[in-house]
Amino acid sequence: MSSTFSKPEANRALPANLKALRELRKLTQAELGDRAQMGAASVSHFETGQRVPSLESLVRLADALQVSVDTLLGRAPVEARAGLDPIFLRASRANARTLETVRRVTAALLDEADNT
Repeated sequence: MSSTFSKPEANRALPANLKALRELRKLTQAELGDRAQMGAASVSHFETGQRVPSLESLVRLADALQVSVDTLLGRAPVEARAGLDPIFLRASRANARTLETVRRVTAALLDEADNT
């Protein structure tokens, strides 16, 4: 099976996407590093393209930013999920019962806000 995705594309997309997502979350490089269990210098090197993260580091960065690895690599649009609040991203991955509870609570809060 052949892939149309090449390493040079990942090397170009990753630094820009990583920085944009970090800034969108209003995180410093040190804060993202803490969340991803790595140093701020590593985050800086990845953002500038000086180094390419290992698969393990890539997964930790994606988890820390609450996006998919595909989003970090430019295989999925950043805009598709990045603008969503991380709590809604977590809720979207919840089981059906939890998701229904989130829907009911959210609807009640929005109804209350509309009535004030």
